[in-house]
This record gives sequence, structure tokens and C-alpha cells, in this order.
Amino acid sequence: MTERLAIPNLGNYTVALASAVTSLGIEAWWSTATHARAMELGKAAAPESLCLPFKAHLGHFIEADNAGVENALMVNSVGTCRLRYYRSMIEQILRDMGRPIRIWGLGFDGFKPPLIRHFDPPLIPFLRAVALAIEKIRTIDTLEIHTAATRARERQRGDTSALMDACLSELAALETKKDVQRFHRAIPARYAAIAIDASFTPLRIGLIGEVSVLRDRLLNQNLEQTLGHMGVEIKNFFLLGAELGNIFGIPVGNRKHTRRHLAVVARPWLDCPVGGHALDSVAHTISCARQGFDGMVHVCPSGCMPEISVRPILRKISADLNIPVLQLSFDEHTSPVGVVTRLEAFIDILKERRRRGIRPLSTKQAVVG
Repeated sequence: MTERLAIPNLGNYTVALASAVTSLGIEAWWSTATHARAMELGKAAAPESLCLPFKAHLGHFIEADNAGVENALMVNSVGTCRLRYYRSMIEQILRDMGRPIRIWGLGFDGFKPPLIRHFDPPLIPFLRAVALAIEKIRTIDTLEIHTAATRARERQRGDTSALMDACLSELAALETKKDVQRFHRAIPARYAAIAIDASFTPLRIGLIGEVSVLRDRLLNQNLEQTLGHMGVEIKNFFLLGAELGNIFGIPVGNRKHTRRHLAVVARPWLDCPVGGHALDSVAHTISCARQGFDGMVHVCPSGCMPEISVRPILRKISADLNIPVLQLSFDEHTSPVGVVTRLEAFIDILKERRRRGIRPLSTKQAVVG
């Protein structure tokens, strides 16, 4: 019987990760968002003080174990982010519960990651599956760009989200790189068929923060769709291609999102390592001010040390570059009504700024102290 591997939820990118897992000769067990039942399982089993992504990952793996899945994949981290301890903590909790599912990390302790070394896939099929996954990542990036632009302008609410879901289902079923490329080329025409208000100029907002909350629709309470239906064109700044490029040196994403480039952009507001994706949050806020974005939404789990550490820096950038930043924290007690109310108030402020002709300052105009 083929073994199965549970993949952590990474939003739409989980579709591409599932293709990569098939290279190991095992079946991927996945979804593009945490299930409500998994979240309840994670909350019940995890210490209360731990963050929302920890509980989501734990619940996802408990649900996988209930389904008889033998293995699970957990990302690692370095630096000050507590994620570096989460794989071993989750594994210990599962062992204490008497659950046999094995948690694999993606870190290196030799030439190959332990997961690859354990399953030891044949080289050619492995490289072919990796190439397929990379092509799907590029395709998902294109889908998200078209979804963000179209959803903010659509005449019939829900048309864009329905097309996005259909495209992801079709993409998941494609098994060759050529088929994915053919599918990729057809995306603009499919989105062009959606009726839009071409005269409407939406607000532009950048989404920054911790990756799990940025990408998991359950954890962020469907933030992207909510903003889109409010007439906002968003840009989510966690891009998996850029992340793989930073980790493995694979040229998948935009070079402007490499760690080295982001560190240059972040100066003089941040010139030391913080951990997690805090550097990204700072650098992308600066870049969005330069590009004339109307505002930023910074999301993080309650208690996330790297993202909370840079909040004073984001407030300083907001003042220096005149770009509004809304900060949202999420835990299991966060009210969806409260989130929507804060978003509505923030958008009202941005609309008034635009009406009065107030725009972000460039870094050359700003006085940086």
C-alpha cells in the first residue's frame, strides 16, 4: 500500500506542493485551507499560549492521523522565530496522545533533507516532479494576480472566486509540465470573460505578515476575498517562488523578493535580523510606498515575536512615508465581525485620502530620523 504524506496548508500553493510530494512515490494528503474540524482538534490538544498556526498545524496532523496517514511534513525555521521548535513540539504532543504519524522536517543535516533521504526517490522522476511543481507555482502566481485585479472590479460578486476555485481544481489534476504551460497561457482569456466595471479604479493594498495567516483562508477569515468584495485590489506578499529561491537558490520567483534585495530596501529602518518574515514586512511596506499603494494590512498571529517586534518600525515607516498601515492580530477568539468593521473603517480612511489627493511619499521626499 502506498504511504501518504500530510502537507501543511499553504493556501493555493498547496496544489503545487502536492505535485512535488508525488516525486517521493507517496500520496499527498492536503487541502488549500485548514478545516474547521482540524482547528478544533488543534485547539483542544495544544497549550493555550501557543499561536494560531501551531494549533492549525497540530489539528491538521491529528486529522491526518485519524485518516490513517503515516507521515507529515513540517517546515523548519532559524533565528528568533519560535517556528524552529514547532516540529519537535508537535511530534512530542502527538506521541503523548499515542498517535503514530511521523513528522518530517525540511531542514538539512547532510546532502539531502531527511524526508528525501528516507524515501530516496529515483533521480529522474524526482527532478521531473520538481519541475512540474515549479511550473505550477508560477501558474498560481498568475492566477492570484488576475484574481486580485478582477475580483475588485467584478460586476457579479463571486464570479472571480468561482473561477479561481475551478482553475485550482483543474491545475491540481494536471500531470505534465507541458499541460501546465498550456493551462497557464489560457488564464488571461478566462479571466477576461468575467464582466467587470472597467471604469472603476480600486484601492491598492499590500498584505504583509506571517505566512500561515497570510495564506490560510481559515486563519485570516478569508481576508483576500473580503477586501476584494469591498472593491480593493490586493497583493499578497508571501510568494512561494521567492521563498524557495531564498532557501534553495532556485530562480523561481521575482528577484526583487530575494533576502539580499529585501535587506537593502529595509535600510535604514531595519538593519539587523529579526526572524520569521519580519524583514519582508518592512521591505515590502517601503516598496509599496514607493509604488504608490494606498495602504498596507499587516497580519500576524497573536504573540508572533518577529512580526510584533517590527510593528513599531512599521509605524515609523507609516509616518515617514505617509502610507497607512492597519495591524491585525488573529487568534481563536478573533471576531470576524470585528475584523470586517476595522477593514471598513480603514478603507473609508483610504478613500478619503485619495479624494483629497494624499499619496505616500517616496523615500527621497521622506525625512528619515
